[in-house]
Amino acid sequence: MATLGLLADDELDRQRLSLLAGEAGHAVMPADRIAAAVEVLRENRPRAMLVVDGPRGDAAVAVREILRVAPLMPVVVALRRRDANRAVHLMRLGAAEVVSSPWSREALEPCLSKALRFQGTAFSVVYAPPRPALPYYLLAVLVFFAAAFGYLALQRQERQGREALAKRSYWDLPYKHPAGLAYDDQARSLWSADWFTQSLYEHAPADLSIKRIIHFTAQMPSSVAFAMEAVWSVTAKGAIVRHMRDAALTPVQTYKDAAPHTAGIAYDGLYLWTCDPARRAIYKRLTDAELTVVATYRYPGAEPAALVFDGKSLWSLDAGNRELIRHNLERPDEPTGRVSLPEYADGAYKPRGLAWDGTRFWTSAEKLPKDSGPARIFQHADLDAMILRR
Repeated sequence: MATLGLLADDELDRQRLSLLAGEAGHAVMPADRIAAAVEVLRENRPRAMLVVDGPRGDAAVAVREILRVAPLMPVVVALRRRDANRAVHLMRLGAAEVVSSPWSREALEPCLSKALRFQGTAFSVVYAPPRPALPYYLLAVLVFFAAAFGYLALQRQERQGREALAKRSYWDLPYKHPAGLAYDDQARSLWSADWFTQSLYEHAPADLSIKRIIHFTAQMPSSVAFAMEAVWSVTAKGAIVRHMRDAALTPVQTYKDAAPHTAGIAYDGLYLWTCDPARRAIYKRLTDAELTVVATYRYPGAEPAALVFDGKSLWSLDAGNRELIRHNLERPDEPTGRVSLPEYADGAYKPRGLAWDGTRFWTSAEKLPKDSGPARIFQHADLDAMILRR
């Protein structure tokens, strides 16, 4: 997954290209003007820049300014209308690739891949033959040692890269409004909901690359869970939807107005649990035709944001206190442990989603203030030794 800069003066263009680049597996750092794009270049060091050419944003000016700041930066220009002469002009100015309208993933992805393979201009220096010339055997020894040291250095770099990836604990995402997180133990994937794009994103846990995007035309998902061979989602309007586990997550049943203000949903093998941050309540539900509430419990924290069942205990994500709470399954209003999350101590992110992969917890978070940056997913260390029993 590569990080891309995006310069577009129109918000709809930024959203559309961010979604297309996200579908191709890239993280996008958007900017609405050239000065902001330069800041993205300096602070985030993207692998390439994507620039929209339009009436209010002249791509020619943007290409010149970007190449002035970063001379070897690949720049891909997206044209709002097809114009061969304009495309040739922009490539003469230094654009690596030009994408014509209509924009699509099939058109954009090859251009981005080609631009990301651009490594800049290589220069070499030609030296005069040494006088006197080294004996051939000595030259062969030097070449051997140079190759050996180069191989060792390459192996060390690859090993360090693998170790850095293994130690990495967070990933930025190509969207900004996470609203739920769940782990699919069959596909071994993390699923994240984004209410603004009305989509569910399937991520590979190894590197958080996007495997699939499911877009809902009439639903704004706020929570997601895998239970009873189905996928369950909660909409922003308070409906609970049960989906088939097919390629399109086809909805098979909708429980309207079943869970207003719901921020989390989980299944313990017998009951379905939901939480309501407005009322600071946890609901225990039957899996019958109405998802009947059989018990209501006071939430023993500040602001419930998500629920998950780890096979033994019910856990909640408390967005107000930035902690995980382990609940007594018989009396969820009685916490049996609390774990503070240091990843949220600086207040730069607000926790929104919680998942358990069988070994460790994952949380999704929204950048603060809102719309100020991409969402982020955190992978949390083993928490057993950190639990403070009360």
